[in-house]
Amino acid sequence: MTGARLRTMAPAGVARRARLGGLGDNRAVRLLAGIIPIVAFVAIWWVITASLDRARVYPTPDIIWDEIVVILGGSGETGSTYDHIVATLYRLVVAFAVSFVLGTAIGILAGRVRLAFSLVENLVWVFMAVPSVVWVFLFAVAIGITDIVPIAAVSALLTPMIIVGVAEGAKSIPKDVLEMAESYKATTRQRIKDIYLPFLVPYLASSARTAFALGIKLIVVAEVIGLESGIGFEIKYWYGRLFMAPIVAWGIVMIVIGITVDYTIFGPIERRVSGWKGKPTAEAAVGGVG
Repeated sequence: MTGARLRTMAPAGVARRARLGGLGDNRAVRLLAGIIPIVAFVAIWWVITASLDRARVYPTPDIIWDEIVVILGGSGETGSTYDHIVATLYRLVVAFAVSFVLGTAIGILAGRVRLAFSLVENLVWVFMAVPSVVWVFLFAVAIGITDIVPIAAVSALLTPMIIVGVAEGAKSIPKDVLEMAESYKATTRQRIKDIYLPFLVPYLASSARTAFALGIKLIVVAEVIGLESGIGFEIKYWYGRLFMAPIVAWGIVMIVIGITVDYTIFGPIERRVSGWKGKPTAEAAVGGVG
């Protein structure tokens, strides 16, 4: 009797799980699930800040929205808001490019040559352990307050991170695949295209995505200390006047920029190259070098 009841109930349980799984696959449901926590947070923020009645220090969401409108309008007390955004993005892109090129080159060398890895291993962790503020002050004292300071400080922090990721990718290349390429007398171009890239590109994409996301935060911290332009300068300016709404508004602008770049550039790239992981690269190499 009990066994018969269990057999009768099992299909119903399976069907119920299938329906729940179908809900999880529904795009509208996923979008709603992402929006609900944000709406709840804004509602709680509104209630708390309205009850405190200190709008300058604890701004309500409508005041923050007004500041976002000012930013989008392009005019601010310290000049064009778009000039500040462009200045920050310029420094970020340059720092990211320098870090990516250096980190990739050193990472490949460290991943394939044990002596090279031993030489940079401790240095990498030292660079990663030093806070961004320390790097900013070091470069500011050494070369003065210029655009080079945030670029150099952020590069000093991002490059070791990329080195670690790329080195892991370089070490993941099977030795027998490299020996096969040697036996087929593959050219340098063939080895890069058919062996190194399929293993390294997923690591490069993941490292680039993480480094850019971290770089957005670090570049603002670097700008707060001494520069006269950029989003970090705007945050410092309004902090000095104890007006929190513009600070929160600029923070939201940075979040939107980061999410936009991630969804439109790094996300699609990483999804595209993630299919390379686990593929029979040896067969690709044979086809390429044979």
